[in-house]
Amino acid sequence: MKAAAAHHPEATTAAAAAAQEEDNNLDTPMNIHKLFLASLALTLGWAGSAFAQNEVDALRYTRFGINGSARIQGIGGAQSALGADISNIASNPAGLGMFRRSEFSISPGLQFNSTQTKVGGLTQSTDQNALSIPHAALVIGNRRNNESSDWTGANLGISFTRLNNFNQRLSYSNIAASDQSTIVEYFAEQANRKGVTLDELNGEFSNGFTTLEGLAFGAYLIDVIEDDNGNEVVVPLFREGQILEREDIRRRGSQNQFDIGVGTSYKDRLYLGASVGIVTSNFTQESIYRESETSTNTAFTDLELRDEFTTRGAGINLKVGAIYRPTDALRLGLSLQTPTAYTFTDTYQRSLYASYDDGPTESAIELPGEFTYNLTTPFRATLGAAGFIGKYGFVTADVEFVNYSNIRYSESDDDFATANDYFNDVNSRISNTYQSAVNYRIGAEGRFDVFRLRAGFAHNGNPYKNASFDGGINSYTAGAGVRLKNYYADLAYVRSTGDSRYSPFTLDNGDQPVVDIREKLSTVMLTFGYNF
Repeated sequence: MKAAAAHHPEATTAAAAAAQEEDNNLDTPMNIHKLFLASLALTLGWAGSAFAQNEVDALRYTRFGINGSARIQGIGGAQSALGADISNIASNPAGLGMFRRSEFSISPGLQFNSTQTKVGGLTQSTDQNALSIPHAALVIGNRRNNESSDWTGANLGISFTRLNNFNQRLSYSNIAASDQSTIVEYFAEQANRKGVTLDELNGEFSNGFTTLEGLAFGAYLIDVIEDDNGNEVVVPLFREGQILEREDIRRRGSQNQFDIGVGTSYKDRLYLGASVGIVTSNFTQESIYRESETSTNTAFTDLELRDEFTTRGAGINLKVGAIYRPTDALRLGLSLQTPTAYTFTDTYQRSLYASYDDGPTESAIELPGEFTYNLTTPFRATLGAAGFIGKYGFVTADVEFVNYSNIRYSESDDDFATANDYFNDVNSRISNTYQSAVNYRIGAEGRFDVFRLRAGFAHNGNPYKNASFDGGINSYTAGAGVRLKNYYADLAYVRSTGDSRYSPFTLDNGDQPVVDIREKLSTVMLTFGYNF
């Protein structure tokens, strides 16, 4: 093998050493039975500067926890058949038909997020707390008793619901053995998979960096050589000994839904409703990935990859629902939600820094970018039942069906063929990674005079087809409240736990670090309401 070009003195020697290793591995079959990171919680390694969207992002905007007022959260979110609650606007708008008066409520909440990471025997914990107003709503009652009609008029409802709170911090550390691959090998692997040439890398070096492999080239972490057949091969900088891998990730933002709904009643037995939901989302992630080497036999000492991106978008959906009350003690509910059609815009920038003991720190900064695309989430169907025990309380339960494999990306510009090809590939991975899931919720409320006690449980089904872990989320809830003639106050506590996994990059041989994540989310919410 001979070097095609060397753009850094230390990289030339490193490339020669790496070239010999490349010779030894050229005929090794690719291990296609690698860990499929689409089933992990997050992904850092983007496929290209413009296309950062993947199956993990799609699930982020599709999977929700328990939401609504403190009363509803206290009973595990089970409200499809309950009716006459101000949270129904965003879940089953048929419940609006049961209102006999107008009502307003506001619900401030405090969220405590604890994340524990474990990789290679090293465990770290981080906390992130947030104060917000996750729910507020207004119902304008227009119920009338008209003996000439079996219909009792229509009630109008407007609500704000926080579907997701993205605030989170997590950190991890891992020690990679001398025979394990690290992110530098990932840089080279990505370049070879795309068939990147030396001219293309030099073009980025001269005109501005637009790809991850361009950043690695600019920081002298990869180089290009020629094999014996005259083909260009990208090789990583040679390193030896143990490599310490560390990463700190911080996420901010939320996903919110504004609903406008209407509900009516037929003979006080059948309740029908519909609502339009406008969903807004704002998500920001900042991550710093570091690697350091302790060996004194190589020039390399450490690297730092900074990755920042923000996604903003909006979408729209339609919900229709019905509640049937065959007897005073039983209610049956059905709600259907159309797919939510989103348009997102991503802004992003990365920078890479590498230090060597025989020279200054090398840096490469990506040109800022922006990309707009579409996302469509799956159809949802919820069945519910509620049984009332006279004036002493009730038990209610919901079952929700959603097929996560039906999430779809599309380009916003039909002429952007590259985006079309990329999204076709992502959509195929979504179909192969996700499956349909059943989410169920159950809760109960006990009544004594003006006081209320509540408890509930909710389970979000596993969305992954072949993951080596259970991606389900369990939530335990409790609550209490007091109801007066014109005022009420409710308090709820929700404790959710779930397991996931994360890798900062993927390798063909499956040798990337895999971080086990245990997330615990506690929410305290207080709702104040007024009837008029």
